[in-house]
Amino acid sequence: MARHVVTFWIFWIVLLMPAGVWSQTDITLRLDRTEATPSDVVRMTVHVSGSRTADAVPQISGLENFEVTRGGTASQVEIINGRMNSGLTYTYFLQPRGSGTFTLGPAVIMREGRRLVSNRATLVVAERSPESATDKPPVFLEAALSTEEAFVGQQVLYVLKLYHRVAVDSLQLELPEAEHLQFTQLTEPQVYQTSVDGVSFRVLEVPYALLASREGTYALASSRLRMNILQAGRRSRLDDFFNDPFFKGPRSSRPFTAASDPVELVVRALPREGRPSDFSGLVGSFQLESRLEPMPVTAGDSVTLTVQVHGKGNVQQIPDIHLPDIPFVRSYGDQPVLEIERDRNGIGGRKTMKWALVPEKPGQVNIPALQLSYFDPQTETYRPLKSDARILSVLPGAAAEPSGKKPLPAAPAGNGRQKKEIEQVGEDILPIHTDAGSLAAPSGGLHGWICWLVLAGPLCIYVLLWFCLKMRERSPERSAQIRAKNALRVLKKRCREDTEGCARYIDLLRDYLNDRFQLSLGVLTADEAEKIVLAQGAAVETAKHMRLLMQRLENVVYTGKRDRPAAVARELLALVTTLEKEIR
Repeated sequence: MARHVVTFWIFWIVLLMPAGVWSQTDITLRLDRTEATPSDVVRMTVHVSGSRTADAVPQISGLENFEVTRGGTASQVEIINGRMNSGLTYTYFLQPRGSGTFTLGPAVIMREGRRLVSNRATLVVAERSPESATDKPPVFLEAALSTEEAFVGQQVLYVLKLYHRVAVDSLQLELPEAEHLQFTQLTEPQVYQTSVDGVSFRVLEVPYALLASREGTYALASSRLRMNILQAGRRSRLDDFFNDPFFKGPRSSRPFTAASDPVELVVRALPREGRPSDFSGLVGSFQLESRLEPMPVTAGDSVTLTVQVHGKGNVQQIPDIHLPDIPFVRSYGDQPVLEIERDRNGIGGRKTMKWALVPEKPGQVNIPALQLSYFDPQTETYRPLKSDARILSVLPGAAAEPSGKKPLPAAPAGNGRQKKEIEQVGEDILPIHTDAGSLAAPSGGLHGWICWLVLAGPLCIYVLLWFCLKMRERSPERSAQIRAKNALRVLKKRCREDTEGCARYIDLLRDYLNDRFQLSLGVLTADEAEKIVLAQGAAVETAKHMRLLMQRLENVVYTGKRDRPAAVARELLALVTTLEKEIR
């Protein structure tokens, strides 16, 4: 009997031991390299073995000094020698913000109430040393200023150039932000080929006009250009056979962020010495032209005086010129017209002002000169602009002439009037009834089924339309429209009910975008959120706010920081409310 009991327990131990091994869950953090530079993108994976689901995304420590982009989640099942292994892999792309030695991890995840902690990994980020063209990375960004010193109101060109030897797409630019500085894009991006130390690069160039409204020293941080670098797939012996475009699929890509070097701009105040009293803040290079036409003119007729100020600079500061009173001349001014032009050399334009002048008597009329002042940053002096004084010759107007109409014929003599016989010249379209009998109702009328059709027709049409509307509400298209209409209301309700933290708000925003724009997103990233709202007609600032909010939520989730769900919910609802107003 004891022998049978021992055999029974050995049997169950051997049977259940693999199950215990199979159910064991482990978490591992890996980097694709241990050394990198600030221009490199490091691939980090967090693998959870023994499970295909998790209660929440991993929270990873040590990501504060990196730009983090989520690459997605993949689950897999392997059967090796009859043994089934399952796993869940989270992928992240990291780009360092600076140099140093960084410890990444541990990654912490909850699985069936258990807290799993991964290993740590060390990454050494070395300073980028001066390179020749052959040593430069395949993608890099350069920023340059046209001058390092300027005056308040003076245009400075800020030119960004993206050099790349590999294919890129999905470009998103972040310009440095500084108070009292304004960036204005001048032209569409230009693409051309160039050679640097014998190495061929493709260049994407974008010029901006930089305008400072206050003096000071501005340290402009790096401009950052996010993109996807397209990677060709592995080649095999069958590549030649499947070279037909029918067999070609999309190439894989990886996210990358190129950063330019910081630059510094010193802005000086406009000099007070020699500043004219009529100076309006106009800075640049300008000219003034005037014309008076037609000439000569007769008294009582109008002549047009046109004054135009044109040039390069802050053309928005061109003042409205006022025409002084001219004796015996009435003047009527038109609304000034400002035309702004942009080219690679900066912002320019022209402002046109017109007056209609009506002289009241003949003679010589003096039209005074009109003037304004501007500051020339090249000579660092104030310059006046003045139109020519003109003399308007006014000719006498035409004397009052008889009207030229023939006098009315005199009435014939006599005490009585001569009556003219009535003559019929036509008939009305409708007949004129001359007796009451013709107003009687015509014989016949609506009888029988025709009368019922007239009475019941509107009711039948109403019932038919009501039935069609009900059937339409049950259609998939109608259901999608109802979800889109109620997306904001559902989001508000779920924000009030859910208090699980920032990880939940990412899912709520994803569900809102799916319902509002009839999408089917599984994983929502910050870049995807920005692209979606931009495609729906939202403002650039709103889309940028959406991306920044998503990045902040992802950083909180991935790094395990403490969050404030109530504050996040308020910010999310305010942002979505603004989005709804802009896309209507």
